[in-house]
Amino acid sequence: MTVPLRNTSQDEGGAVRSADDRIRPSSKPLAPARSVRRTVLPVTSSSDLADDFSDLLDPPPEEALESSLSRSRKAKRSRKNSLSTPIWWAAGGMAALAVGIVVWVLWSPRGTAVDAAVALAEATSSPPAPLDYKSEIQPFFQQYCFDCHGPDTQEAGLELHRDQALADLLKNRQRWDKVYAHVKIGAMPPSSSSQPKPEERDKVVAWLDHTLHFVDCTGGADPGRVTIRRLNRAEYNNTVRDLVGVDFDPAQDFPADDVGYGFDNIGDVLSVQPLLVEKYLNAAEQIAVRAIPTQFADGLDRVISGQQMQASNKLTVNPLPNGAVILVTRGSVTAEVQIARGGEYALHIRSGATPFKPNTGGAQMELRVDGKPLNTLEVTASRDKTQNNELTVSLMPGKHAIQLAFLNDDYEKVGDKTFDRNLIIEQLHISGPQFSPDDLPPLQQALVQHRPSQDRPLAEAVRQNLKPLVRRAFRRPVNDGEIEPFVKVAQLAADRKESFERCMQIALQAVLVSPQFLFRVEDPVANGPQVRAVSDHELAVRLSYFLWSSMPDAELFQVAEQGKLNDDATLIAQVDRMLADPRSYAFVENFAGQWLALRKLNSEEVSPDPDLFPEWNEPLRADMATETKMFFASILRENQSLVRLLDARYSFVNERLAKLYGMPNVKGDEFRRVEFTDGRHAGVLTQASVLTLTSYPTRTSPVKRGEWILANILGDSPPPPPPVVPALEETQKSNPNLPFREQLILHRQDPGCAACHLLMDDLGFGFENFDAIGRWRDKDGPHSIDSSGVLPSGQKFTGPMELVTILKARQDDFARCLSEKLLTYALGRGLEYYDKCALDTIVEGVQRDQYLLTALVKQVALSEPFRKRRGEQPPTMVNGR
Repeated sequence: MTVPLRNTSQDEGGAVRSADDRIRPSSKPLAPARSVRRTVLPVTSSSDLADDFSDLLDPPPEEALESSLSRSRKAKRSRKNSLSTPIWWAAGGMAALAVGIVVWVLWSPRGTAVDAAVALAEATSSPPAPLDYKSEIQPFFQQYCFDCHGPDTQEAGLELHRDQALADLLKNRQRWDKVYAHVKIGAMPPSSSSQPKPEERDKVVAWLDHTLHFVDCTGGADPGRVTIRRLNRAEYNNTVRDLVGVDFDPAQDFPADDVGYGFDNIGDVLSVQPLLVEKYLNAAEQIAVRAIPTQFADGLDRVISGQQMQASNKLTVNPLPNGAVILVTRGSVTAEVQIARGGEYALHIRSGATPFKPNTGGAQMELRVDGKPLNTLEVTASRDKTQNNELTVSLMPGKHAIQLAFLNDDYEKVGDKTFDRNLIIEQLHISGPQFSPDDLPPLQQALVQHRPSQDRPLAEAVRQNLKPLVRRAFRRPVNDGEIEPFVKVAQLAADRKESFERCMQIALQAVLVSPQFLFRVEDPVANGPQVRAVSDHELAVRLSYFLWSSMPDAELFQVAEQGKLNDDATLIAQVDRMLADPRSYAFVENFAGQWLALRKLNSEEVSPDPDLFPEWNEPLRADMATETKMFFASILRENQSLVRLLDARYSFVNERLAKLYGMPNVKGDEFRRVEFTDGRHAGVLTQASVLTLTSYPTRTSPVKRGEWILANILGDSPPPPPPVVPALEETQKSNPNLPFREQLILHRQDPGCAACHLLMDDLGFGFENFDAIGRWRDKDGPHSIDSSGVLPSGQKFTGPMELVTILKARQDDFARCLSEKLLTYALGRGLEYYDKCALDTIVEGVQRDQYLLTALVKQVALSEPFRKRRGEQPPTMVNGR
């Protein structure tokens, strides 16, 4: 996939920031925070130059999509005769329709990234800096770059000589953005090649920065493209829960969602595989059975043969084949049943009788429950062809005795004929309690609220039940024509003699595999590149998946219906309401959990060595993530400043975590809020989750910890290391007795590494008192811990708390970094360079509101990219089609 272009700027300290999780540092020192505007740079995480530019060699998004769809169709054809998963006929037919619509939706023309970039450049870019590209910029690249990236040699497939004019450069903005980043930090030209003079490099860097990244925020900025995207697994589960009221994990067998820009809700990477379509069908069936049950989960459905029943007298009964018994004298057989749920139970009794004299009637069988006679039945069927009697009895919870008694035994010999009336009991089938829609929760009750009757045909009953369901499932108003296909599916089931409940189950399955349910679809108005506000319903959907990872609720739908949601005050009121709702914990789970990389705790990559850390176990792993999520949730719900994420002296622990932190008198698995008074802990940077995921299995990693702080707190992620630098392990083998800090100093002596390590290492060493699972320590083996450091700005610290104080003073940097992360998550796309205007507005709003975390959420919800969208280009006709 082609990585979207991004917004760049540079703070006064010289750090160039990126909207994906990484930045390019400059040669200038890391300075204390000041109120400045900056831009964002795209950067990859590759380990060498070839990897860094490899994504530029991929086909453009439209070509990649076409190729992907072609492969998908071939895969489906090859699998056609090998699929063993049973797919019910109607759901299978609807699924085929669904797949076709999915392909159509995904293949809809959206305009290329290049078209958008050029259009936006023409609309918003000011003239470049007063340097001539041909005479003053291109000669720089000819002299220093073309030997490796020119007409004769194209290392990493990069051909810089092809862009002969400014327009070429703008069309290939992504390529030149990466060139800019490498030239700026001195990574290119490589140290083995001739180097430009500092003033030459500065002139070219400044020109590229202005040309590539300038956005005029005085006009209407582009709110960006909208990539149609499917619901990810978390969104699918939550939407099913809120749509039909069943709360389980139907997406547990879905393939893992791909991640882009640090999040799993990015439209460009959420692919649709043939396997996923099969999983959708299976999940829809499970959901439908749970949403429209035909019996209670704790009900009883038991078949008891005559021989399994207790005879009142052993001389009374004789066994027969097939588990039946014959009562030869007056007596009874009894079955004991345990009832969990009281209600009406159906009894099906299969019985027969031996013939007696003509016109004397059959055997009399009495039904008794707990010794009380309830009904007397006449049994006239033969021994070979028993009869079935169905009765209903009311049973309370508890143990009950169901008794079948033979009342009219008779024996008579007339001449040479013998007449002997006997009762045959083949089996008793008890089931119940009888199911009623009134017993269902409201959401499920609504699915079968309207039932067929003499005045209401089945199709009309289904239609009345489906109209509110489909509206909520599609998350917008629907017309009658959109409902009819699902009505027809239900009618087909009815024609096959299925019950009404089963017909509704099949219709619900069809709704659940519809693209309009599985995808977040916005109206693709083909009105050219003009910007438009999204509709109220589209905004409601954006807001609900932003804060709840689920569909809008009744109130949000109502506000959208009234056309009020685009009003600023109404929108803010809804944000406040939604954050106060328990469903907002999904925001904590899915945004904070990914921004802070807490999900990484569950990966094999985070596996502390049990020999070195015997306290480590799976419950502790889960506790670490729980602590940080509860901490983030408290900052959000208590309306605290986002800076408190860095310096709050409290957290949430249970006994296991308290022991790890050296806190006495905390017992049990339950989490509780505690205050830290040890002068060692403050905010997320000293929590075990972050400290563990930024360590190796056997030791801490100041580099990983420093890089994590740069990327997730300051927004200044360093570039990948040069490929020729030896691993730290090689340095350790050569100098095993040196303290770790001195080993790292030796390791970073390569000039290509020094600049980045200067930014990262001391940030990481500031937390070196915490070991690889977050315990405090004063020594690392025989060596005393040195957690002091000096930042490039000249600021000094002697331990973690002093470093936290320095970091929280950079609240503007932190606010912008968090704004970039949150806007990326809210939009479901990587940030583009023209998002700078929106980011500036968001950060300014957060600053006005005292850096409240809730203010950041509200500013994102109010932002132009969140509330507007770029228009779509009309489809291009090819060969008359």
